[in-house]
Amino acid sequence: MELRAWCAALCAGMVGLVACGGDSGTNDDSGSPGAASGGSQGQGGDIFGSGSGPFGQGGGSFGNGVSGATGGTGGSGANSAGCQHVDVVFALDNSSSMNEEKQSMREVVFPAFAQALLDISGIQDFRAAVIDACPRPANFHTRGAAGQCSFQSGQAWMDSSSSELTGEFQCAADLYVDDVQCSGNNDDEQPASAVAAALEPPFSQEENAGFVRDDALLVVVVITDEDEQPVPRQEPQAIHDRLVKVKGDAKNVVFLGIGGKTDCEGAYGSADEARNLQRLVNTFSSDGRGFFWDLCAGRLEDGLTNALTAIEEACEEFVPVVN
Repeated sequence: MELRAWCAALCAGMVGLVACGGDSGTNDDSGSPGAASGGSQGQGGDIFGSGSGPFGQGGGSFGNGVSGATGGTGGSGANSAGCQHVDVVFALDNSSSMNEEKQSMREVVFPAFAQALLDISGIQDFRAAVIDACPRPANFHTRGAAGQCSFQSGQAWMDSSSSELTGEFQCAADLYVDDVQCSGNNDDEQPASAVAAALEPPFSQEENAGFVRDDALLVVVVITDEDEQPVPRQEPQAIHDRLVKVKGDAKNVVFLGIGGKTDCEGAYGSADEARNLQRLVNTFSSDGRGFFWDLCAGRLEDGLTNALTAIEEACEEFVPVVN
């Protein structure tokens, strides 16, 4: 499908981390390297409606979608030179100030993202995992606030073949945090660090064992309305290197950071300037694999749209590295 052309029309300028604190605002320069100009949903407000906006039937990458991911039509498997599989981790902050963002992720962003991901030529399937912004413990979430999510995969992550994929994500992204061992004194504001910990020993060999596939592109989505605040302190380059080590090649990791470009008030409330997160994105941008979306601009779905462009390009260039 013509994903880049669709993104160009939509964007005039962007499951799983999210940190805690304020929410978002209204900076026009929302995306890195580009910013979105918005767009409308289909008729009646249905995210998979029949309107001409990004989720309608007007030929866009989210058109003709379904609530689960089994309806993907573009994954023919013909792209033998690139990737056919994608492993996605969403890191979500469970602070009360993030309620609007989490609701948007559960109800709008993930269902559309799941469909569009499978519409990328060559991609046959994906896995999706959810984690909060505290790396203690760094296990993927298999239950939500209401109880066990019972993924059809039988694993600690969701599989795109599930007939209940959207419901599974909605369950896991309604975060259960009774086992969180962070104090809440900003040590639970480290979503990217939590993803790195989840993909390293001991968690990569125990609770999360088997998630990362040698022949899959790794996609990390981090959302915060404060900033990445690792405990103990780590520079963004160090976090970058931990994530790249998981795949063995920087070009096999796509990193999307969503946070405040500046201190602001916006569609989701207030957000602090996410300086460290922006610096972390920049470490991936040098390889064309990092994107930052300004939470102040709202429309998280547009942020994921930009990431899809990077995912498509990364899949075309993908060369497996066996660690």
